[in-house]
Amino acid sequence: MYRYLFFDADGTLFDFEQAEYQAFALMAQEMGLPIEGEHFLQYKACNASCWKEFERGTLTLDSLKTKRFERFSAETNLPLDPVSASQSYQHHLAAQGILFDHSLPILSTLVSRGYTLFIATNGIADVQWGRFKKSGILPFFKEIFISEELGCQKPDTRYFTAMLERSQLKEKKQHCLMIGDSLASDIQGAVDSGIDSLWYNPHNQALPSPLKATYTVHRLEEILNLLTKPV
Repeated sequence: MYRYLFFDADGTLFDFEQAEYQAFALMAQEMGLPIEGEHFLQYKACNASCWKEFERGTLTLDSLKTKRFERFSAETNLPLDPVSASQSYQHHLAAQGILFDHSLPILSTLVSRGYTLFIATNGIADVQWGRFKKSGILPFFKEIFISEELGCQKPDTRYFTAMLERSQLKEKKQHCLMIGDSLASDIQGAVDSGIDSLWYNPHNQALPSPLKATYTVHRLEEILNLLTKPV
């Protein structure tokens, strides 16, 4: 049934929560900021709001990089230069190749079984490439698709169309499977693009109607029971 597997990166293979925290702490230390526990949560909220504006088309990616720190500074009254903070944060984030424990064994097994693997991720290209190289996972993947380089992001169907065209799999959709933890970007985008999907749902969330993933697993290792041999 499947031969070509498209993996989301953050939240599926990579522990982005930990990477984000480490990068934020190192940025704060570098800039001499008196950071406390709640500051990271405040930054995350500012970052999330900026990404939502970017998705709506009301904020460019370049503006997003500094705008999140402008908002963080305004909300916390911490004196920081948004440009310097952004550069420091991205530098440190690019060095955080923190994988979940399950990732390497799963990838190694799937490659040994004959599957062709791809990464399909949203994000800033320099940051993502740095993390992928640091993690050591690149040899497992035939190709990497990053939203900044494609010019659109999941769940936009243009992202999936570009991904299939570049991998020369547009006529082989039936043999492709999108694997990810995000209903909004991975699963919705795959469904809208006519690609089968596997939802990695470690927190046992409810699947909102009418969205339907082809498969759902609560431990990513469970995909090895499904993907036993490429066809």
